[in-house]
Amino acid sequence: MNRLPTRIVLALLMACAVSVPAAHAQSLLFDYVGFDYEYPDLNPGVFGDIGDGYQGVGEVPVLYTPLVSDQTNYEYTYYFDGLTASARNTVGSFVIIDYAGPGTLTIYEDSRSTGTPGDYGTNPPSLVAPPTFIDGTAILVGKLTNFRYIFDTATNTGSFEADFEAVGGSQLGNFPLNQRLGWTFAGTSGNSVTVPNGYDHQVDGQTFLDPPTPTRTGTWGGIKARYR
Repeated sequence: MNRLPTRIVLALLMACAVSVPAAHAQSLLFDYVGFDYEYPDLNPGVFGDIGDGYQGVGEVPVLYTPLVSDQTNYEYTYYFDGLTASARNTVGSFVIIDYAGPGTLTIYEDSRSTGTPGDYGTNPPSLVAPPTFIDGTAILVGKLTNFRYIFDTATNTGSFEADFEAVGGSQLGNFPLNQRLGWTFAGTSGNSVTVPNGYDHQVDGQTFLDPPTPTRTGTWGGIKARYR
């Protein structure tokens, strides 16, 4: 799968502060927000260096059908790991990082009254992160493959995308067999004054189904004429 041209365009759009429309609500699976970090971090001065692990923790404020949630009584958090930077290419100020995996992303449900609130702490992994984000019931486990990160060294911002497959969790049975594949895990990362010490970026994103591409009929000559 060659995503390089698409992802570079997205990164350039971010750099120019152009908004990218969100996926339609009916195709969303969940929204998330949190922070990312590298562990192990073989070269602390270089983000996404070969061999560095990529992980993240955070909150899941919105979940959509077929997932069932109760945000009033439960806190929903996520943790992903299992990704290792395997290729790193530079185009101008942009760095394209490919990760070997598969990675695993898990969403947890924890009681707001009797559970432990998620605590980012500092310098993960630590005694509180990821432990306070993974101490509930795993309602969804997803496999992340083809993970690619486009990072702009000039602005310390980026975008990332991976294929997401539902493979486990207490609510896996809510997914028909033909709806467990085909999801896209995507997000953006950026600078923030609230990034705790030891984390790299604030991240914000969604998991969604790619909408079908509309088709149109026409002759080969007509198709060529439209793109002249």
